[in-house]
Amino acid sequence: MDAHRKDDSVIRELRSLELARRLIFHEVRTEMITQLTGLSRHRLETVRGRLLVSEDARHRGPAPRSLDVLLRTSRGRTEGAALATLFPLFKNPTSIRPSTSLDEGEQACAIYDAYLAYYPQSTLRFEEMMLLKRSLAKGNIVEVGLCRSCRGLIINNQIDGYGRTCSHCETLREPERASESFTENTTGLA
Repeated sequence: MDAHRKDDSVIRELRSLELARRLIFHEVRTEMITQLTGLSRHRLETVRGRLLVSEDARHRGPAPRSLDVLLRTSRGRTEGAALATLFPLFKNPTSIRPSTSLDEGEQACAIYDAYLAYYPQSTLRFEEMMLLKRSLAKGNIVEVGLCRSCRGLIINNQIDGYGRTCSHCETLREPERASESFTENTTGLA
């Protein structure tokens, strides 16, 4: 039985280090890495040194507290909804053991990697994804809703009803706006 406990602790340590490596390369702040991996700040400094991560590559300061990157544009609302649809896919409700922060971190990395595979040009950071996940779970700031034009999924700010269209419908409306503007300008000249 002692050998199994030792193996479990070794496996957990290896999982923690691998998760820390992935989070470091996703440029996650130290505080969140320590929360998800259980590794100390000193240990993370050692890991960064071994991975040859420069000090310039690290994000410092407090983690983002706003979902503006997702809510201020139609593209952000569409990307946010795509990301939100991935959250339930990585949960394992049939698991008999309780979820740990390490499990949550590994699932979050898998979600973020899948998201970046679909939206490689996205400016959304890992910590903003985690904020979105927490906000949707609380249900008091943002919600997954429908585009008022095509009924596609988008995320909405529950407080502000503005901006309830997806990026696809917004792109289709751009030529309409340009032609309306052209018509207004030409009728004013006549």
